[in-house]
Amino acid sequence: MGGSEVRARCSHVHVCISSTGLPSSPTIVSPIALSPHVTSPHSFPLEGQPNRHLGLVVVSTWKRLLVAVIPLFLLLLILSAVFVANSGRPTQLSGPSKVPCSSRGALPAITDIYVIHSYWSEERRHIAPALCDWFQKNGGQLADVPCTLFPGFWASAATRDQILDLVARRIVAPETHAKPQGPLTQLLYRLGFSEASPLFDEKEEVTNLSYLGTAASHLLAVQNWTMEMVKQGVPPTERANRHLLLFEDDAVVTPESLTALQDVLGRLDPCYDVVGLDSRDSFCMLSTISSSLLSALRLRKSPSVRLVPARMSYSRNTGLVVSYKGAMKLLSGLPVTREIDLWFRDLMTDQVLKIFVACPRIVGAIGLETVKRR
Repeated sequence: MGGSEVRARCSHVHVCISSTGLPSSPTIVSPIALSPHVTSPHSFPLEGQPNRHLGLVVVSTWKRLLVAVIPLFLLLLILSAVFVANSGRPTQLSGPSKVPCSSRGALPAITDIYVIHSYWSEERRHIAPALCDWFQKNGGQLADVPCTLFPGFWASAATRDQILDLVARRIVAPETHAKPQGPLTQLLYRLGFSEASPLFDEKEEVTNLSYLGTAASHLLAVQNWTMEMVKQGVPPTERANRHLLLFEDDAVVTPESLTALQDVLGRLDPCYDVVGLDSRDSFCMLSTISSSLLSALRLRKSPSVRLVPARMSYSRNTGLVVSYKGAMKLLSGLPVTREIDLWFRDLMTDQVLKIFVACPRIVGAIGLETVKRR
């Protein structure tokens, strides 16, 4: 048997059998060594040969490290030089700034009361003026707070052009104009856990005059409140400590409501956006059960009115406390494309709004019809 034939048979084994039938000297065959073009830092050189491969790998690694580190080091030097050069200069905002939270440690001050006025309705037109009069006589700490009758949007009498004007101002709009929803909100809709009636149908016709009028009235009121501060020259730093008390005109307010409101304001998170004062019993049920258990176990004394964080469900907008930060977030979420209560819920689910709901309710509702056709 020739030497070439022996080599062919033994090319992929560790121990070869010679032509004499006796095992020859064992030969270690590395898979890497089979290819003359492949080198690896894990392959070990034969005894007596210099460790050239390992040296090349070390040198290559250091070169890569220097190439990566030197630019970062130079960038750090440049940023340090810029910081030192500008350390004595006033800070200039180079991008969008966030509206700050209200001051910590201070009781949030209600600076304005708005009541949405259904001036066109014989049944409702007297309610808003009567509510402002009640605050002046019985409002206690709120008696001197300006109470504004804000004209609601008369949806049943609105012309097509007036509705399109709302769309052009991005107050309300069809669903095709809605801002993109977050992943969680999209998932809840797809799974059927969330649903909401749109303000406009596929032909962009109004689906429900009541929904349209309510949504437009609330957001126009919030927008007007923020613009009045601009017109009056209120500095932006002071606006963060202003809070709006917003009522629908069928809200029921009592002296007990004001006492509970002051208690709620004293425990309010300074970074809140909106507080709903008219909660549904179904919304408060779980919170009521947990509070009763904690009180029974004497782990914590439950206050008479609790502030429940709203995350994936919401209640009603009969009465609201809105911070300036919350107002700006509401306006940034426009247009409203569906029932306003559920539009609030979607903004909250997307973590755009930080909402709390008072449980049990502080403000009730008469429950009158919202709109009537002429």
